[in-house]
Amino acid sequence: MRIALDARTLYAPQRRGIGKSLLQLYRHLAQVRPDWRIIAYHRQPHASPLPLPEGFAQPRRIEMPGDRFDAWLRWRLPWSAMRDGVDLLHCPANVCPAWMPVPTVVTVHDLIPLDLPHAHTPTHVERFRQSVRVACQRAAAVLCPSHYTRRRLIQDMGADPRRVHVMPWAGDEPAPAPVTHQPSALLGRFRVAPPYVLHLGAADPRKNTRGLIEAWAALPTEHRGQWKLLIVGLDDATRRDLSRLCQQRGVSETVVLHGFVHEDELPALMASAQVLAYPSLSEGFGLPILEAFAQGVAVLAGNATILPEVAGDAAVLVDPQDVQAIRDA
Repeated sequence: MRIALDARTLYAPQRRGIGKSLLQLYRHLAQVRPDWRIIAYHRQPHASPLPLPEGFAQPRRIEMPGDRFDAWLRWRLPWSAMRDGVDLLHCPANVCPAWMPVPTVVTVHDLIPLDLPHAHTPTHVERFRQSVRVACQRAAAVLCPSHYTRRRLIQDMGADPRRVHVMPWAGDEPAPAPVTHQPSALLGRFRVAPPYVLHLGAADPRKNTRGLIEAWAALPTEHRGQWKLLIVGLDDATRRDLSRLCQQRGVSETVVLHGFVHEDELPALMASAQVLAYPSLSEGFGLPILEAFAQGVAVLAGNATILPEVAGDAAVLVDPQDVQAIRDA
């Protein structure tokens, strides 16, 4: 079996949720199907080798000069898959080409651009809508990580229930932190010490980072006590914006704002936290919830979209748009 993979999320300079989950999927696939081969198409001019078994994945950079109208995905990727004679094309990040010259499997994690259109350009929302409809109509199979998304695809996109399959993600198995990332040294670099609340923030409004800071500021000073709120994953502009918010709310001393965390540092950072605060407005899955559970860390999560399905009754679920509810939780 030879699989063509849209590997752009795997080769992203800062690998996030979809890319991390995809890496774990293909690591597992390499173990159970070692005779299969993956052609990993990407666009990075100076890409590092993927941490996959040698010979299992063949990286291949393809480019579309003057790429307009998403031509890389629409034409360059499927043409390359056909040229290379693969058995299957896997599009793992919600979008796919309309032209499918080889059998194509599409992973649709969520419908976030349709649920929160104000956070995206109208052009992006419409392209996303069209791509998901194409996947539901033409793909050999559509994979999604939750029953929530499957129901949405069937009800809202007219997907054939026989071709939409639920395949939930799993968290990484807890592993001892590498010597270079022992908790004491790591926490020192992040300027925190237990007890602290960890939040994986972003510029994306759906992560609700501003709402969490407002809830933190609403806590009585004596309840914050010696605790810190550590927010990681912020770009420079978002960090400056949130720093101004913290100053306005008088919580700069107890809120630590940090940039992107390397993926081999995050397990130790998670394991040392007392609480994971995850009050997202919308998610495709919510993998950090499972990673927190695996480390024995308490979880506060939003009660919207997929998160109740992932968390079950093992987290405190709140209305993510209700600052008072987040504060009380």
